[in-house]
Amino acid sequence: MKLFLLFALISTTQATVYLTTDTFEEQTAGKKALVAFKAPWCGHCKKLKPEWDKLADAVDVVIAEVDCTKEQSLCQKHGVQGYPTIKYSDGFGWKKYEKGRDYASLESFVEESLQDTCFDDPKLCSEEELLHIEEAKGLSSSDLDARKEQINAGLEMTETLFKTQVEELQKQYHKLSEEKTIKIESLTQELGYLLYVDKSKDEL
Repeated sequence: MKLFLLFALISTTQATVYLTTDTFEEQTAGKKALVAFKAPWCGHCKKLKPEWDKLADAVDVVIAEVDCTKEQSLCQKHGVQGYPTIKYSDGFGWKKYEKGRDYASLESFVEESLQDTCFDDPKLCSEEELLHIEEAKGLSSSDLDARKEQINAGLEMTETLFKTQVEELQKQYHKLSEEKTIKIESLTQELGYLLYVDKSKDEL
């Protein structure tokens, strides 16, 4: 009997899921999930690991990891700029997690933010949410597919535009930094001459 209970306990324990580009949609579609996009060499990722595995064993949502050194296209699709990047889903879209990375903060977030929502129970919907759902229901299957394609294209374009603008800002930053360095060196050198002359006068 004790062995049976032990086996039952082990079998119900949830573990961290390791996702790839091929398995990501299958493992997360329509599910509440937290995904950490990581790199093996990342110190903050290593620090997160025990907290993440503990969370996976404690909550009833998908807790997963993606190795961005192997799944570069998947990480790029999700706009990963640094490691670890944590994103969450209510089953119908991804958002960036911005809160604490300790176990208590992560568990609290799951309990507060990944409970049943409008998509799980219409009684939880606001009037605005119900209106959007009814508008979507009025679309044909082909219109739904077309709109989803438009939105995905818009997301990709937004990400591309962001990256382009960041690159331009980085170029401007480097240019301004170089100009600042040259100016400071010039002023410092001139100040040195003035201090030398001033000291010489005091010695006369």
